[in-house]
Amino acid sequence: MGEDISRRTLLRSGSAGLAAVSSAGLAGCTGSLPFLGDEEDGSSGPPVGNWLTAPAVTDLLDTEALTEQYTDGTVDSSEETDRRFNAVVPDAVFEHEEELVVYWPLERGAAHRSRAGVAATDLDWDLSQTVTWEFEVSYTRQTWDGTTTQTETVESSIEYGFLAGSFDPASIEENLQDWVDDEYTEDDELSSEGDHEGYELYAIENWAFGVSEGYVVQANGGSYLDAVGAVEAAIDANASASGRWSETDDGGAMLGEFSARHMSNGSVHAPRTVETELERQYGDPDNIPDRQRQEIEDRIEDQFDDWERGLTGTATTYEFDGDTSEFTEVFLYDSESDANADALSDHVDSNRDVSDRWATLQDSSIDENGRTLVLSGTVRTRSLL
Repeated sequence: MGEDISRRTLLRSGSAGLAAVSSAGLAGCTGSLPFLGDEEDGSSGPPVGNWLTAPAVTDLLDTEALTEQYTDGTVDSSEETDRRFNAVVPDAVFEHEEELVVYWPLERGAAHRSRAGVAATDLDWDLSQTVTWEFEVSYTRQTWDGTTTQTETVESSIEYGFLAGSFDPASIEENLQDWVDDEYTEDDELSSEGDHEGYELYAIENWAFGVSEGYVVQANGGSYLDAVGAVEAAIDANASASGRWSETDDGGAMLGEFSARHMSNGSVHAPRTVETELERQYGDPDNIPDRQRQEIEDRIEDQFDDWERGLTGTATTYEFDGDTSEFTEVFLYDSESDANADALSDHVDSNRDVSDRWATLQDSSIDENGRTLVLSGTVRTRSLL
């Protein structure tokens, strides 16, 4: 993991800047790293690393739905292009409501809580994540003189919601059916999909749910993706450490430097390079005329700050402590040589006005470890608004 190896993103991005898409991490040497939020880690937040999964598209593929759209359709290749997560400990928000002014950290999980009929006050923690893939589908197309094989690029996502607390599974089932009654026609019902590792499974259309006495797992499957399979993958990740994102190169590097606290979020995206920006803006860079390409590359290069070159992910966490909050932000880079601590320090120091990202940061420090830089310190709690 200490090797200076820059990975090439294989896909074209549809997003901008730091939220651009990324290639999935390859399996790496992360088996001994602590999982985010493990009890032995001493974290005050949820065990995020236990739940973030890294299944392949082929593991979740709804082949029946795929072949209905694409005759003889098969997936030739796939790539994870975007991942983002958010986590919160509701009790910490309520305890510090005067400093936070409003309950905005709980807004992201409101829809997941509403489906299950669970109040934020009854939860230990709330976690959401979205994973997006791009995959190439080969299929047969009928033409006037026979058939031909064509390829199409498809994008699809899984949206997860995880609730932790003490639940009555029968009541959760009733609440889910109430949600179905409100959202669907009178003929639609929540279907039982059996059980998996102690969870009762339910589904309707592109939604699936796993319910136990301690957790409610929800998954919304995008085009051609099986939501029930996504729920089972998340349950397996927590129960048996199977298919965790922390086992991948990017996931291991980021989560190995990060512990979830009262409020956390993270994302992984394409490395910030001239090459990936060319792909994002122009598709295939080879289509750019040679007389224009150098000018475009120079313009893009001028737009980058030194601290963000090669940046491929960030994860931020806060622990509320009255007027101030402990702050940690992990910056993940494409290669070790991209992780420029001096450049990051200079950028933080020069962006300390009221409207800036680190305006109230105090007692800060930056630690270096391979492809990551870890910025930590304290901030005023009200500055999080």
